[in-house]
Amino acid sequence: MIEVPGFLSSGIYAGIKKKQKKDLGLIFSELPARVAAVFTTNVVKAAPVIIAMERVKGGFCQAIIANSGNANACTAKRGIKDAELTTRIVANKLNIKESLVIPSSTGVIGEFLPVEKIEKAVPNLISSLRHDGLVDMAEAIMTTDKFPKYASSRLKINGKLGTICAVGKGAGMIAPQMATMLCFILTDINLTRRAMVKSLKSSVETSFNRIIVDGDTSTNDAVIMLSNGILGNKAIWEGDRTYNKFERALTELNTEIAEMIVRDGEGATKVVKIIIKGAKTENEANLIARTLGSSILVKTAFYGEDPNWGRLIAAAGRAGVKFDPERVDLYFGDYRVVRNGVEVMNGNKFKHVMRQPNFTVTIDIKSGKASSFVIASDITIEYLKLNAHYRT
Repeated sequence: MIEVPGFLSSGIYAGIKKKQKKDLGLIFSELPARVAAVFTTNVVKAAPVIIAMERVKGGFCQAIIANSGNANACTAKRGIKDAELTTRIVANKLNIKESLVIPSSTGVIGEFLPVEKIEKAVPNLISSLRHDGLVDMAEAIMTTDKFPKYASSRLKINGKLGTICAVGKGAGMIAPQMATMLCFILTDINLTRRAMVKSLKSSVETSFNRIIVDGDTSTNDAVIMLSNGILGNKAIWEGDRTYNKFERALTELNTEIAEMIVRDGEGATKVVKIIIKGAKTENEANLIARTLGSSILVKTAFYGEDPNWGRLIAAAGRAGVKFDPERVDLYFGDYRVVRNGVEVMNGNKFKHVMRQPNFTVTIDIKSGKASSFVIASDITIEYLKLNAHYRT
């Protein structure tokens, strides 16, 4: 069962979406919880992101209201007022401070939020709150997602068994720079806010910031973590011996959600881990990995199971990183296909690797000792169909 002590959640249909599917969700902490978050670095930020960024600075949050079907992005001052109004409605019904309510939205950009429908639905949303309601919440934030995304982990902290849960969404507009994807993380483990901020940023960097579906960065990306401390452990701080244990568990949990997002990529049939080795710096390795993971030619080769390895080498060469092409090795799975820039294995011998739903591609540019990776989907005809008619 997916639940965290001290948190209640719900998800209902409020009439925001045209089809009668859950589209409004709520997370409520019985006590004000410490909060940490990372948001999209897109210059164009949705109204709820702008409000959330400001409210997170207060250090505490008690409720998150999230809707799907409408991004409330590119809606100017009215969008801000609408998002603020939804948080005021929720705060009044829960009898908590408005500043402790964070809004979040996902869906079509450029349409005004149907506040009247949300206001009408809030009493039902609150009455539906349950300790085991996170799955309903996960369903309520789905857009083109084929399945709800949630994961849970338990770990001992000072002899006490704590819980971390995460619910997320995303299938398209995926190439997060945080840092359309959302993730809400809940834990009863007591942490200082500095430990929360540090662990969240670190875990996001090697999970959500390493996934690519289509190379687009949303206006609404947000990862928000709440800690209510109900476990009663001594607050974990950055130098605590239990800090690394918590950060590892958080990273594993976020990676699980991140990989679900790639697997659910709009029309995706493949999940490919692209590893770059032998770079001078991690940043250079990351540049090459992201270039390959975003390349339409590379992604279509993955979809077609075409062992056209030249596309990968060419993409690496345009990433803006200097390396010697005559020293490059390339692997599909465990098969070395290119050695020192020259093919050493015929494509027919490793094509079975590309037929798998999950496989790895490794490029060693032999310029240094740094490495990085991304997890990318392929691009299919189904992706084009979905996004060509997204609003219709």
